[in-house]
Amino acid sequence: MGNNRFTLEVESKLENIPVISDFIAEALNGLGLGPAIAFKVQLAVDEACTNIIKHAYSDQTGVIKLICELVDDNLIITIRDRGKPFDPRSVPPPDLAADLDNRKIGGLGIFFMQKMMDDVSYEFSPEEGNKLTMRKHLTEGESRGTKPL
Repeated sequence: MGNNRFTLEVESKLENIPVISDFIAEALNGLGLGPAIAFKVQLAVDEACTNIIKHAYSDQTGVIKLICELVDDNLIITIRDRGKPFDPRSVPPPDLAADLDNRKIGGLGIFFMQKMMDDVSYEFSPEEGNKLTMRKHLTEGESRGTKPL
């Protein structure tokens, strides 16, 4: 049986977003998951990491640690950082009906994360820092066994 867990640690810089995106693509490929699910997961992870870089670390640089693993029929992405605590549940959902001129800035990234993944949860502890966990339940066609030769 292959590796079910992939990890990456990168510096919290916007120029590392492509590195993170490549890591997700390689990890999902290594887990035997196809491009349709990879696109959704990459979008959610890109949004989460961009928020961490821009808001949690803002002017400082720190480390972002990603863990990508398959647990039963669930793809679990865990993102850890030691930036400012931020609970994504504290952001009200964007008003998608408002016209662009009147729409409040922010909240779309979290909205996309919640749309692309089945579950998004957040924890903070002084010892461990921020922990964002995103889960995607895999349907029969998306899960293992469909890996190309």
